[in-house]
Amino acid sequence: MNEELTNIVLSLSSLGNKRIESLSKKVLKKMNFKSSKDLENLKDLCFWLYIYGYTNQLTQLYSILLSVSFTGNWNTWTQVELMLALVYYASRKNKDALHESKALAGIMQAETDVENIKNRCNGSLLEGREQNVQESIQLGNKTDIRDALYAEMRELVLIYALGGSEKYPLEKIEARVEEIKENLKGM
Repeated sequence: MNEELTNIVLSLSSLGNKRIESLSKKVLKKMNFKSSKDLENLKDLCFWLYIYGYTNQLTQLYSILLSVSFTGNWNTWTQVELMLALVYYASRKNKDALHESKALAGIMQAETDVENIKNRCNGSLLEGREQNVQESIQLGNKTDIRDALYAEMRELVLIYALGGSEKYPLEKIEARVEEIKENLKGM
């Protein structure tokens, strides 16, 4: 594992947040940038840092995240792409043009199918995520609601990074991401 990543993740234990500590332990236990499961743990750590408002700690991870390149393996890239989308989203909200542009360039290494991008931005995957949230709320299972909201948030952040659409304009996405973020903080 990258020494810089190890040092950053070790420092997160001082935050006193159980979810962040648990995710940090998973990342520290084993982190291989060629493993989709390891990248999923890192992605979850990044998103939960953002959700809980630990933006300085998330920002420390940017250089590591931005250095990952697309190697043709979509199983691993999906996790990286979501982390880059989060870097883009957070950087744009913080008016950090440098990281914003680097994150978008990273995402676009693999996103070459314009039709696929349009479909994604029009909600090809998001509609299912939104439906899962509604179904989970009806069933009332807190864990299912949390997982469904988290999945919706990840997809929204990616659509935001890809430019949104008429159906999902950036302002609407921002409002929904912030609403989900507030809901997830309490779960």
